[in-house]
Amino acid sequence: MMLVACLLLAQHSRSALGMPPSLIIIAALVLSAVSLILKLAGARRQRSDSRLPAAENKAEPSALPSSAPGAELSIDSRMPTAVNVEKAKIQDEAEQASQKLGAKAPNLQQQLAQKQKLIEESYDRTKLLLENIGVGIIMTDGLGEIRFCGLQTSRLTGYSRSELAGKNLASLFADKTISFADLLTRVFPARLLCTAKNGDAYWVDLWLSQIMLDGRPSYVVSLADASEAVEAEKRRQELIAQITHELRSPLTSIYASLTMLSKDEGRAPAEVQSLVAICTRNAQSMKFTIDEILDYAKIEAGKLTIELRSENLQGIVNGALESVRSLAEGKALKLQVSISPMVVLVDARRITQVLINLLSNGVKHCPRGKTISVYAMRHDDWVEIIVSDQGAGVSDEEKKNLFASFSQGATARAIPDSSSGLGLAFCKEIISLHKGSIWVTDGQEGGAAFHFTVPIV
Repeated sequence: MMLVACLLLAQHSRSALGMPPSLIIIAALVLSAVSLILKLAGARRQRSDSRLPAAENKAEPSALPSSAPGAELSIDSRMPTAVNVEKAKIQDEAEQASQKLGAKAPNLQQQLAQKQKLIEESYDRTKLLLENIGVGIIMTDGLGEIRFCGLQTSRLTGYSRSELAGKNLASLFADKTISFADLLTRVFPARLLCTAKNGDAYWVDLWLSQIMLDGRPSYVVSLADASEAVEAEKRRQELIAQITHELRSPLTSIYASLTMLSKDEGRAPAEVQSLVAICTRNAQSMKFTIDEILDYAKIEAGKLTIELRSENLQGIVNGALESVRSLAEGKALKLQVSISPMVVLVDARRITQVLINLLSNGVKHCPRGKTISVYAMRHDDWVEIIVSDQGAGVSDEEKKNLFASFSQGATARAIPDSSSGLGLAFCKEIISLHKGSIWVTDGQEGGAAFHFTVPIV
């Protein structure tokens, strides 16, 4: 509107003002632009005022009434006031937040101090445990290089902890052919011979477990001194060997003499012959028990070996039957055999011991007048030999641990002259050396049936 008015003024004032119409038009444009800017500033002010608190909106007109002359021209003086109000509001909120945080700060500091104390106490306990635990603790990286070790490890090896740091765990073993990779494949605990810093040899029981640190595999190794245990085991084996030797030598002579007397039936009265037969059976049973103890001691020491040869299975079975025949006749038991001719790859002496153990168990558990059977079945490259009796049998629960050392079923414990409980464990070890298997099932006519396999030539 102002622009139209200026144009009309230019038409009527050209002669009166003596100014060119173009200047008048330019002036009109400038005034129009200024008016537009002032209107925009007023609209912006109204939006700012609408965001202010109600109290501030009420106080504003008293400072500068909207009807005051030149109100639109004073917009620039009002803008800093609105900014200051917003700034004051923000400062007030910041002060309130600071006051709230300040009220909580002592509590937060107290909690932080308590957490730090707990961490320090946990660290002290862990350090105390590692320094005083009775076994050596070692931590290695994935290749077996020692990264940490406890105080007991230093005492055990003779090396300081700084000397052990960076060494490979395998360097502690006396057998230098054992690598850290070989160690990972072993069953733990593993008993190993180590060499101390001063050259002394000592035994350790070693446990190893894998952990993850920083996303990489590491290993925690525990070392327990086993030197005293090894020495005690050595003395035990020597004692067993001495006792069994001292018992077996005279017992062998007694058994041989009784066997000779039992064969001379025509010169001795019937009562004497009966007593000789009883003594012969008891001597033979005692001889079997002593042999069991001595042979099992050899197994524990790792000294029991076998010599595989091609043997006639019928001859091995018949020889075992003759060894227990006197025991079977004492209970009027019948020995039944069904073995076809075949050649097996075995240690004949050890397999004979297995058969004698199984047959003597059958004699002990079988009632008078019953039958003990021995038969074999061929399966490809193996032969399965079965020794079956007609006794009380073995329960399913007892079958689980029947071949463990010193394990006896309920029936065996009730028999006064029962064996030491090592016979079946010995049989299992012998059959394992032959790469075979041994197990027990229920007999076809009651009782128990013991099965084992050996290779065929």
